[in-house]
Amino acid sequence: MGAGYASQFTRNTAKVGELTISYLKGGRGRPLLYLHGLGGWGRWESYHMAMGITNLVYAPQLPGWPDGQIPASVTSVRDYAHLMRQFLDAIEVNTVDLVGHSFGGWVALSLSVEYPQRIAKLVLIDAMVLDVPVVPAANLEAMPEEAFLRAAFAQTGEVVIRGDFGGVREDVRQGQEFHRQWKSREIVARLVRGQYADPKLTQKVNAIATDTLIIWGREDGVVSWQHGEVLAATMPHARLAVIADAGHTPMREKRETFQRLLHNFLIGQEEGVEREGVGKY
Repeated sequence: MGAGYASQFTRNTAKVGELTISYLKGGRGRPLLYLHGLGGWGRWESYHMAMGITNLVYAPQLPGWPDGQIPASVTSVRDYAHLMRQFLDAIEVNTVDLVGHSFGGWVALSLSVEYPQRIAKLVLIDAMVLDVPVVPAANLEAMPEEAFLRAAFAQTGEVVIRGDFGGVREDVRQGQEFHRQWKSREIVARLVRGQYADPKLTQKVNAIATDTLIIWGREDGVVSWQHGEVLAATMPHARLAVIADAGHTPMREKRETFQRLLHNFLIGQEEGVEREGVGKY
């Protein structure tokens, strides 16, 4: 199968109870559920396409994005996990490779604890959830715009955004990705009500026996890479790769490195990253 096939993503909807969930679908292979983070606004991204080379990707938009209205039935991260289990039932998919970024990583961990039999492989990217007192996650609600910009992005000035036929220069502050993440932080803040860690879930992650890859941006100021180190040391079958010069979205800031790590893990090709070590790329 060529990359051209994998790039044929379609927009779809699924009915889950009274909710209609929008999702992207594309690729071919074992089903993969991708749970977005702060930047999840229902767009096709290069990392969706990359995952579609090895897997049949389902990328739902969590209810509450992008209109900012969290459904009344969702009052916790655990509710989102249950909703994603119902989503899999609705699209008639049983077992998936599960990839979660940022807030989506929190949902992915909850889903893995609640329904381990449905997860074949697990990938966590700069995941929120851990209660690590020495390096607590950022208080998104209290952060001013400038502080959030510097916490979320390794480069905060003008950067080159690569496209299919070259690149264009973009000021990070004026870019769509920054504005999506800045708006999304309000959604997460309302849901967690100032609790940017889940101590009860933290105590359960050591029971996740799924083969797991943890990827983190070294310069992430929203959730420190040391959270990834704790996860890798706690989970029995996890390994950690820390990507240098990347912030909270390494899939965008260091696209080639991220896609290589993810691709090799999904096809079962080891890169020599120690289970409890830190791979610096």
